[in-house]
Amino acid sequence: MTNQHHSELFVLANVDALADQAAQRFAALAAAAINRRGRFSVALSGGSTPRALHQRLAAAPLQRAIDWERVFVYWGDERMVPPDHAESNFRMARETLLAHVPIPAANIFPVPTIGGTPADAARAYAETIAAAFGAEQPRFDLILLGMGPDAHTASLFPGQPEPTAPGDALVIAVGDAPKPPPDRVSFSYRLLNAARVVMFLVAGADKAGALGQVLQGPPDRARLPAQGVRPAEGELLWLVDQAAASAISR
Repeated sequence: MTNQHHSELFVLANVDALADQAAQRFAALAAAAINRRGRFSVALSGGSTPRALHQRLAAAPLQRAIDWERVFVYWGDERMVPPDHAESNFRMARETLLAHVPIPAANIFPVPTIGGTPADAARAYAETIAAAFGAEQPRFDLILLGMGPDAHTASLFPGQPEPTAPGDALVIAVGDAPKPPPDRVSFSYRLLNAARVVMFLVAGADKAGALGQVLQGPPDRARLPAQGVRPAEGELLWLVDQAAASAISR
């Protein structure tokens, strides 16, 4: 179905079906981008649902179907912890996906979380992204996002500066996040909304109330940060399970 913001909503039976659909779409988008532009630039996210997606991409048949030498991997947000820390989104992706596919190490761009402040990391990551894309406004082929029960996405939390009044930075520092660890780095709306495709993966009954408000409630980005993700010239896809979709009126 299509909603008023020109996004598409797909309700899948359960988490397994959601991960299957996401993996198929990832592979198709990768093939299309590589065919058109010679490369596929993707930003990963953390969480349990992306873990299931990664496991499917790392296994046959998709592991062999994707041209991993032309895939370039970034992260839409990261916690300010060492890369081997249990809370690291990079570590999760490495263990569930990157260690199991033939992707060159030079194609992997983790957020620099050691030896500086979140502001330092945000500036450095923005410079890395701008240099890699060679453009004033980098445009990812795919950005994967999740959503919390408070409607936060990436590390954009309700009431914090970016959702309240978005700025011009590509990447932002996040402090005092209500969900530990408190110090983080996140893509800004400017970078999220420049993507060719943004794909939300949302599962679980605890997300139902927030998802219903984000998709069908009045605009309130400061309270519902996920509402602020609206690609200007791209596609917005919501892949959700039935439990998460239970508060959406049909």
